[in-house]
Amino acid sequence: MAGMTAFGLGKRFGETDALRAVDLAIENGEFLALLGPSGCGKTTLLRLIAGFEVPDAGELHLGDAVVARAGWALPPEERNVGMVFQSYALWPHMSVADNIGFALKVRGLEAGECRRRIEDALQLVGLGGLAKRKPAELSGGQKQRVALARCLAMQPSVVLLDEPLANLDAHLREAMQIEFRRFHREIGATFVYVTHDQSEAMALADRVAVMDRGALQQIAAPRELYAEPATEMVARFVGRGMVLPVTVIGQEDGIVVAEAFGAQMRVRGQAAAGEERLLCVRPADLALDGTGMEARVTAAAFQGAATIVSAQIDQGEHVLRLECHGLPPEEGAAVRISVRDGWLLPAGRA
Repeated sequence: MAGMTAFGLGKRFGETDALRAVDLAIENGEFLALLGPSGCGKTTLLRLIAGFEVPDAGELHLGDAVVARAGWALPPEERNVGMVFQSYALWPHMSVADNIGFALKVRGLEAGECRRRIEDALQLVGLGGLAKRKPAELSGGQKQRVALARCLAMQPSVVLLDEPLANLDAHLREAMQIEFRRFHREIGATFVYVTHDQSEAMALADRVAVMDRGALQQIAAPRELYAEPATEMVARFVGRGMVLPVTVIGQEDGIVVAEAFGAQMRVRGQAAAGEERLLCVRPADLALDGTGMEARVTAAAFQGAATIVSAQIDQGEHVLRLECHGLPPEEGAAVRISVRDGWLLPAGRA
């Protein structure tokens, strides 16, 4: 098994910086999710770890070994790394067992060892009775399990997963999330999981690394990432966050007292009186209770457990979204919105 460390890793495609000075340390046996919008650089980073791309700057270490530096990369076949693709990448003319065993035979493993690894991998992913089937005879979830089994049969120290659940329906994605956590616990390898789905990242990972425009924004455990975003990008991207400008009045018993649009609020964070800061709030942090900021309802969308009400603050262009668990106010209604919880973004991290 091995962890991974990147030092100032950079990659350009033409005039575009796909990765910009990425410093990242992944612990041995950790499950790390790379999260971010399309084009943020997460798949480029994964391909650099796999050996499919050569960096233009920095170094990449797997365990104690340098596997890439500017202008050079150790070939993928010489790294003990396995990859699971979004497209499954199964040979349609081969059986399940042959798909799993193909790379083992290329490596020159003896027939008995190949059979043992194939059987063990099939049992691990719950496909013990499907060894002779062809990919066309499998469901989407079963194909994904075969792709994972093929990776696990190689006994890699690092498992790379590039949006492996993107092609599955919501029910199967939830089931496979549970399975991926089980696989990780049982084999103990380092997992690096690329996704643009934040609920998926939060459910699976020990830590989540949020990327934007080729740079790392924040690396934290899911609960910390949600409760204490480090930048405005993370605040807006994770958990339907919204950002408001506030003026700090002072602190009382470790709680910051701030003012925004004529209303006072008590929020989390550290700040000095008089500072102008940005506050992250989420729909569950806001309430319609007759106090707080004056606003006007612009829309309401029923979502089962709650109705998401959108309201524009009268004193500005800001639109807030909040959860309403009773009968929502009508469009155009004047309301007051209070802040029950919020997080002050660190100074200078907008």
